[in-house]
Amino acid sequence: MLYMNKKLLLLTILCILSFAGLLAQSPSYIKTDNGIIVFTDAAFTGTSHAVKLEVVSDDIIRVTETPGKEITPTESLIIVNAKRPQVSWDIVQGKESLALKTKNVSAIIDQKTGQVAFQDQNGTRVLSEEPATEENSFKPKVFDGSRLYRITQQFQTRPDDAWYGLGQHQEGVMNYRGQQVTFFQNNTEVAIPFMISKNNYGILWDNYSLTTAGDIRPLHPLNSLRLFSTKGEQGWLTASYANDKNKPQEIVTQRAESSINMEFLGDSKIQLPKEFIPATGMVTWEGDIASDLNGLHQFHFTFGGKLQVWIAGKLVLDRWRKAWNPA
Repeated sequence: MLYMNKKLLLLTILCILSFAGLLAQSPSYIKTDNGIIVFTDAAFTGTSHAVKLEVVSDDIIRVTETPGKEITPTESLIIVNAKRPQVSWDIVQGKESLALKTKNVSAIIDQKTGQVAFQDQNGTRVLSEEPATEENSFKPKVFDGSRLYRITQQFQTRPDDAWYGLGQHQEGVMNYRGQQVTFFQNNTEVAIPFMISKNNYGILWDNYSLTTAGDIRPLHPLNSLRLFSTKGEQGWLTASYANDKNKPQEIVTQRAESSINMEFLGDSKIQLPKEFIPATGMVTWEGDIASDLNGLHQFHFTFGGKLQVWIAGKLVLDRWRKAWNPA
């Protein structure tokens, strides 16, 4: 019995030493015909991920990441698999990183975390991934009975950057930095998952799932703020309904409202007062708004027809929009 205990202790020590040796080893990678595949350190990414860097041209490096060590070949609906030009490229080994370099661009990958950064031919960093976090990772999800993932990808860029492209949308926005846009196909909405920066780089998001780009923080309803009526009553705004838009002072009904949400077809028929005639009339919401948070606040309006927004007596938004779809 004593011998077996000693043997068990010896095996335990050997296992610990072997495990420590594995932790001390640098994460591995393999070289491919057009780049490298790096396997991240599970201590940093939960499980070891495979990150593939692939040289497409002197100016393009494709990055593919999977939440495991196997990259399953898939046919892209965006990328044309035409014959690629012959490109010279090198691998430069750093202390904890690898750099895949062409004559015009370099992709530097952290071998432990899989974080990728991009530099131009002068060695100036133009873009980099945010470090992996709980929010910036693969999250298992079930969609339509299939085991898939929800993914979030965040980037660090320069303070003066601007992002253009992303398709055809109805917000009247040109520079999408700090804005929010959803990729989905609809009448008057065209999703093109490609953006170009004023700093001379572009990102192609080779993914066909419903995607939110830009500032991806969820928008909150109006009643998440503190509302006050025209009489100073807390909890709502004063909503005034007039049946002649040219005579807004002739109010047919007035009531307290803390929510303005009639996004879908049929909502207005349920929520608007029966005595109101939308085809000829107008609604005015008035009062005060306060927030428990300091800093810049952004308001997003989904509407059809005429919209005017006044703040402290100043007209700050005056827009008319043809409603091809409800709201």
